[in-house]
Amino acid sequence: MANVQKEHGFAPIANEILDTICQYTFNGAQLRIVLKIWRLTYGYGRKDHDFSISFLQQTTGLSDRTIKKEIAALVKDRVLIVTKQETSTTARRLAFNKDYDQWTISKSGDNPVHQDDLFSMTEGKDCSPPDDVARGEVLFTPGGKYPSPQDGVLGGSIVPPYKEKDLLKKSIKDNIALFDQFYEIYPRKVSKKKAQESWNRLCKQEGFNPSLAIEQTRNFAETCKLLKTATKFIPHPSTYLNQKRYEDYNVVDPEGLAENSKGSGSAFDRLLRKELEEHGSRRRDISHEVHFGGIPQLPDGR
Repeated sequence: MANVQKEHGFAPIANEILDTICQYTFNGAQLRIVLKIWRLTYGYGRKDHDFSISFLQQTTGLSDRTIKKEIAALVKDRVLIVTKQETSTTARRLAFNKDYDQWTISKSGDNPVHQDDLFSMTEGKDCSPPDDVARGEVLFTPGGKYPSPQDGVLGGSIVPPYKEKDLLKKSIKDNIALFDQFYEIYPRKVSKKKAQESWNRLCKQEGFNPSLAIEQTRNFAETCKLLKTATKFIPHPSTYLNQKRYEDYNVVDPEGLAENSKGSGSAFDRLLRKELEEHGSRRRDISHEVHFGGIPQLPDGR
């Protein structure tokens, strides 16, 4: 039995978006792509994210041909926004356009000519479910199983179901690739190789959220800048990761040191100054333990 609880994570989506999207003529493949984009943007509190064709193929079960076609249609209809074009090493970055007044996709009940014009006869149309086979989408039998692979002539073979371990390996690989983002914002650039090893170990641990770790590391970097922390007092990135110190920085300056501190200098300097103020007057040269006339002579000339 599935144990689905909000405590295990959720994507905050405005009710108005949920109500509105039901009024438009999205097909099944488009909705699955939109849901995945919501999951990796709203689900992590960010506006956009990199989406490769292979990643969407694995996580939605759609063929790469269908994904390319439907993303092109969603971008054309201004439902999705390309915030960064793909390069030879990075995937295209996409964002969901929540301003639905800009969408050009037709609403339910409107003249469907616009939808028909999106695709040529060879690419297929947004029509009845039986034609979905020709569009490369996965159909389910009444028993909930995948059907046999379709003929490629009908629009590309069906993507076989990926095993959970394959998805896990892909997820770990994607998380490891985020190390460069972490290292770029970390305020001390030293021992990069050891930091990479620590990051890789974390990516293999259950429950590790690399995007959250990066965001909270950004808070840590801002805290160091705010408190004017000397570089030598900033831990090595590998130590920082091994001790999971990023968990302490859900906000900038979580201890309020900058607000509560007085005087100038770094937080470390202020701490030393405080120690001197509290204990500096307890010097041995003015205590009763030392005679001002010199060290007293012991009996018998000793």
